[in-house]
Amino acid sequence: MLFSASALLAAAAFVGEAAAHGYVPFIRINGTTLPGWDVTKDGYTNPQPLRIVRATKADSGFVSNPTSGEITCSIGNSKLPPGPITASVAAGGTVTAVWNTWPTGHYGPIIDYIAKCPSSGCSSWKADSGSPWIKIGQKTYNGEWPSDTLAKNGFTHDIKIPKNLASGDYLIRHEQLALHGASSQGGAQFYPVCIQITITGGGSLVPQGNLNFPGAYSATDKGILFNPYQGDAANRAYVPPGGPVYSGLQF
Repeated sequence: MLFSASALLAAAAFVGEAAAHGYVPFIRINGTTLPGWDVTKDGYTNPQPLRIVRATKADSGFVSNPTSGEITCSIGNSKLPPGPITASVAAGGTVTAVWNTWPTGHYGPIIDYIAKCPSSGCSSWKADSGSPWIKIGQKTYNGEWPSDTLAKNGFTHDIKIPKNLASGDYLIRHEQLALHGASSQGGAQFYPVCIQITITGGGSLVPQGNLNFPGAYSATDKGILFNPYQGDAANRAYVPPGGPVYSGLQF
């Protein structure tokens, strides 16, 4: 199923809150709101609804082990869509993740990755083997943690799609990493969200993946085992996990 503006209904304004953290019940592309994954109902619907956002934990909880299979796309790594589905976005455009909520004080970066899906499409692909992923964006501390900025500004985050990526099917991995308990090993909280898209009007860059999930993170990485209460200077020196943004991307 390919979403288009003419085929979609406007999303409801009210989103129920099921937990203190958050999930992504909606995605916005070119002013159109698309269903994401709503933990209050989608996981209990039979048959499973088609969604461009992979299934999320029923309690919208976090992944605690960065080497577990859930680090790829939360429980969506094993619970794939029941059929083909994607949403179109023009190269150079923006995919906005709309969270239902996020608490201030759950300090951390926001990191975005993307992987080129196989010719069979994204819906039957777990993206958890090999190294298909590249980092396309990251927001870090700049006087305020990006997670707090998101919490104060409508719970939205814009994912910029590089304009020179080749056209085709891609899986976005959008992640909030909460560091409020990360001064102790195992205290970091990962909230990965995977979104299935089709890039149109793209360029010539076919990314050579250099990251694998699981595998890209370890519990002792400096960006994971980190105390966010050391003060402004230490927070400004923070470097998130996953390495640098992929070289050669154009925005």
